[in-house]
Amino acid sequence: MFKTLRGRIIASYFLVVLVSLLLATLVSVFFLSRYVHNKERSDLLRQVEAIAEDINGISGELQRSPSPPSSEPQQGSEPAEAKRVIMRILNSEAEVLEVKLILLAPDRTVITESRAGPTFGEKILKLPPGILSGKGPRITEKFFEKLAGNYVFATAPTRVDRESEGHLIAIKPVHELGSATSTLIWYVVFAGLIALGISMLLALYLSSAISKPVKAVTRAAGRMAEGDYGQEVVVRGGDEIAELARDFNLMAERGRTAYELQRDFVGDVSHELRTPLTSIEGFSQAILDGVIQGEEKQRRSLEIINEESKRLVRVLRDLLLLSEIDAGELYPEKKDVDLVDLLRKLSSMYEVRAGREGIELRVDTPEGVLNADTDPDRLERILTNLLDNAIKYSGGGTVVLSATGGEGLVRISVADTGQGIEPELLPRLFKRFYRVEKSRATRHGGAGLGLSICKELVETLGGTIEVRSLPGQGTTFTVTLPRAVA
Repeated sequence: MFKTLRGRIIASYFLVVLVSLLLATLVSVFFLSRYVHNKERSDLLRQVEAIAEDINGISGELQRSPSPPSSEPQQGSEPAEAKRVIMRILNSEAEVLEVKLILLAPDRTVITESRAGPTFGEKILKLPPGILSGKGPRITEKFFEKLAGNYVFATAPTRVDRESEGHLIAIKPVHELGSATSTLIWYVVFAGLIALGISMLLALYLSSAISKPVKAVTRAAGRMAEGDYGQEVVVRGGDEIAELARDFNLMAERGRTAYELQRDFVGDVSHELRTPLTSIEGFSQAILDGVIQGEEKQRRSLEIINEESKRLVRVLRDLLLLSEIDAGELYPEKKDVDLVDLLRKLSSMYEVRAGREGIELRVDTPEGVLNADTDPDRLERILTNLLDNAIKYSGGGTVVLSATGGEGLVRISVADTGQGIEPELLPRLFKRFYRVEKSRATRHGGAGLGLSICKELVETLGGTIEVRSLPGQGTTFTVTLPRAVA
């Protein structure tokens, strides 16, 4: 059970609810016991005070009555009748209150007492100190030596005859106070059990609501691990579980994209390597087998083998460069680069080739010095790739290599007047192995890696590359780099 997320949630929820209910029960029982105990004490004191008032009333009637002629009390005299009435009151009230009631004279002699409970007799009652008070009712809890236990003493002053005032005392064992608490405790425990049951039902529901989408993500992740990249889970709500599902779907989409790119990459690399290798193998075998005879034909075959070997080296070099970029192992060595000097150097390098292709190559640079904070080797690689493409695909016309400066930036542009590129094809232009016209690219020996390398190198230099093109109006690539600090 504890091996699953749902089981751990239920167990944790159960422990939290159980501990909370136990603490709540203990606190409730403590304060409930205190409340019941104090309530019964105050009720007992009010009852004793009320009984003392009744005794006062009876004594008052006795005080207003004339004294008997004889000093000896006779059967049916007012004092004897009053004592019998007081006795009946004490007996009935003691039975109702479940206490021992005693009427004491001022010298603590027992005048009368209720029948219930221990009998003290008509003698001086030795009470714990601090029980009696002439100022008003009082209730205390003391250890009573005569009964060898802790008792509650509720006392109230009252008149016992015409001349003197005594005290009415209610005695009750302390442990009998709050006797109703045990019943209330069972009610609290029963309510706690009901709350625990309802909480467990909620725990089952909540654990299912939490674990169900997590299980869905787990199953989908397992299928992805087995090679099925077409997984997607349903996203519900806006909580952390929904966020997990959204992140999984994003991861799955990126996994599918990476898998497709890898598959396409392997296919494209295989194709790019297979073509020159096939040519090399075919022509070399033909020469060895004597199929190609004659010095001119053999020389031409060797030239093809040489060109295809160079093409193979370029593809491998480009792939190695891309792998270094992907691994984060390409660290540019930046320094101040004179862009005017670099562009003129490139112009002289491509001047002969451009003239052979019938292309006018121009360089447009500002007067003075224009420096960039960059790696000169990486920048030269970028610009040579762009110039190669411009000369290859311009189909005659003009190629302009220019540079301008701005606030903290420099912009280097390579523009041609070729046939241009359709606008919908521009977003894919920098993808690896992408070629606008594969037949034309194959004819020129392109592998579709040049522009992707340019983009990766520009980003490693902290710059950006953009392309603008319109069909029939040519194409312009613009590289933006940080300007050197003066």
